[in-house]
Amino acid sequence: MSPEKKTIRDLTQQTESLPVVEPQLLSTVSDYVIQGDGCLNEGRYSEAIDSYDRAIQIQPSNVEAWIGKGKALRQLKKYEEALDIYNQVIEICPDNANAWNGRGNTLNSLKLYQEALECFEKSIQIDSSYYAPWVNRSRSLDMLERYQEAEDSLNKAIKIAPEKPEAYQNKAFHYAALKNIDLSVENLRKAISLDPSSLKDGILSAGFFDPIREEDQFKQLVSSYLP
Repeated sequence: MSPEKKTIRDLTQQTESLPVVEPQLLSTVSDYVIQGDGCLNEGRYSEAIDSYDRAIQIQPSNVEAWIGKGKALRQLKKYEEALDIYNQVIEICPDNANAWNGRGNTLNSLKLYQEALECFEKSIQIDSSYYAPWVNRSRSLDMLERYQEAEDSLNKAIKIAPEKPEAYQNKAFHYAALKNIDLSVENLRKAISLDPSSLKDGILSAGFFDPIREEDQFKQLVSSYLP
């Protein structure tokens, strides 16, 4: 058993029999988690991990900090470490929809699409109104060539949160895989209109768009947004 694995489970059990953490320390933990989330959103993944670790040092049972750390590790492509964290969080909190979603994302990154799909479905089973797994399961379904189910999943996500860009972004990927240039570009433009930061992380150069990269419509869209 790895030290980290033991820490999450055993220290969580220990804290159940300890006095409640002092309010000022809980406030500090919350500050560190918020700081970690901010770094994560800005792409400062190592700094995010440092902040989450500070929260964990004070309150080892803080699930939000562990899940945040898992997200940051996945962004750093440290997939096995991230997976270990999600596995342990799920062992402690089997009904945590966020942890199942994070585990699914990590398995997608490892190209274990069927296992990832099962995680997203577990997340949805826990909370059917949770937007993220409906979006993320579409990638697993597309890679498994279950295209209609992928589209249905994205439509469900849009019904839950029509103001968010991620489902439209994944729809653009989905239609690119099907070489439907019109719908791919239409959905990508929709994602960008909802949130211009949808273009972050080099989305227009992502391999998902390779099937339509040489099409004039896609080239025009790229030239509109890239210098």
